[in-house]
Formats: sequence, C-alpha cells, structure tokens
Amino acid sequence: MEAAKPLARDVTGAPAISQRLDGTAFFVDDLGHMLTARHAVADCGRIVVSKEGRSVAARVVALAATDIALIKVPRTLGLAAVFPRASASAANDMVFAEAYDRLKPMLAHGGALGNAFVDATQRDPEHLVLRSNVTFGTSGAPVLDSRGLVEGVVSRRTTIDRVLAVDAAHAKSFLSAHGVRFQEDDRPQMSGTASRAHRAASISARVTCLQQ
Repeated sequence: MEAAKPLARDVTGAPAISQRLDGTAFFVDDLGHMLTARHAVADCGRIVVSKEGRSVAARVVALAATDIALIKVPRTLGLAAVFPRASASAANDMVFAEAYDRLKPMLAHGGALGNAFVDATQRDPEHLVLRSNVTFGTSGAPVLDSRGLVEGVVSRRTTIDRVLAVDAAHAKSFLSAHGVRFQEDDRPQMSGTASRAHRAASISARVTCLQQ
C-alpha cells in the first residue's frame, strides 16, 4: 500500500506566497461554521473561502485529533449540511464526494448520482473507507449518501482507488464539543433521482490555504 496522500491541491502562488493549497469545505450551520480537512487549513498564513464568485476570509476555530477542522467565515455562503441521526452507510453503498472546483463542470453535464462506493473489504474505527478515484482538491469534501445526508468528511487517499473519510459520528462529536448546533435528520434532503452533485454544490465551497 502506498503512503497516504492528502487530497489538497498544491498550487504555485505569487512570489510573496510560498505555497497555496486548495481544498473543499462545507457549511454546518447558518452562522458561517464549516468543516474541512485539518491538513487543508493547518499552518496557514491566511485562509480564504470562495463560492460562486464570492471570496471571504476564514479563521480556524478548532483542529481535531482526526483529520478534520472547524473554520468560520463572517457569514454563510451556502446551505447548511444535514447529518444523519445514525449512520446508515453499508458496504457497497454508492456515495458521492467531489472537489468543489469540479462540481460546476459536472453539473453542466447533468450532475451525478454517485462516484464512490463504501469499501466492503476494509474497516476502520474512525473512517469510512471508500473506493473512489477523487483527486486533489477533494480534501474536506462532504461524503453524501443517497438521501443527501453527510456520512463523512474526505481526508486522504491511501491507494490509487481507496480514500479515507472521517465518519459522521466523529464529525458530529467534534462539532458538539465546540458548541456548534448542526442539523440532524434521517429524512432525505433531495429526491431519490436527484443529482448528489447539486446537493454538494449547495453546501460546499473552495477553501484556500495561503502559506507564507
């Protein structure tokens, strides 16, 4: 098995910026709190959240021991994600996770019902193990089930087609520990035939870490 690879995109920046990392984050309430991958926002000189032509500065609220982080922008730019009361993902279930920057071209072609599967051969106490070919920029993206509910937060790739996502239970525990009032519901947030890419686009944004 190859070494685990973070899925934040390393982008060459201006001369004053030594490194720029692009990932994905998603809103978890109406106050501007967002979840993303810890490695996507740790040790940043500045953090910028961008969505639909708007960009705002963000700050780190908390970093978890697992690979997730809580950040905050002054105002929300999207809908708040909804978590299941109890995780329902099972082996071979089709789920959806994608980098924010890849959602727009995907939607232009009609969206997608799913692009990953819960791995039936591997178990991890803190993570969903996914069979997926998602690439850089997906760190911090929500993993959506067939109901449009968040089952996990993308962390890193362990092999060419295996991706780890911090599971919903650990994400919810982290949010609760920091006083974030997130939404839980087992009812679908979208129709059964709707594109999960559309749901992902409504709750997520690009997060950029500028390292100086």
